[in-house]
Amino acid sequence: MKRIICGGVAIMFFALIVLIGSPLQAQPEKIVLDHSKISGGKTRPEVTFLHNRHMESDLSCKDCHHVYENGKNVLDESNLEEGYQGIRCSACHGPKSRSNLQDAFHNQCIGCHTKKKTGPRFCGECHIRK
Repeated sequence: MKRIICGGVAIMFFALIVLIGSPLQAQPEKIVLDHSKISGGKTRPEVTFLHNRHMESDLSCKDCHHVYENGKNVLDESNLEEGYQGIRCSACHGPKSRSNLQDAFHNQCIGCHTKKKTGPRFCGECHIRK
């Protein structure tokens, strides 16, 4: 009897995840990266980051999100939920940090796209003029 109940609970949980989405997919599909406050007067347009497209690829959350200690990514993935301010890149990559926000985006995004030989790698491919 216990197995049937546990199996039923597991099926209901799976159905709930399918219907409302996984808690790990709590981020909006599109995230607009407005760099106007950090760009030092540069005139490139904002970037629309397609979060879901990246989640559907072969990337893990820790490929992009990170907290490094002694060269190791020690990020607690339970912190990756919408609304948690510590998840924002700007939480660590401020204007006075070793890698400011603009550098962090450029290194992370362009570095990954170059390594994987896919996705945009040039300014106008991310900063699209309308």
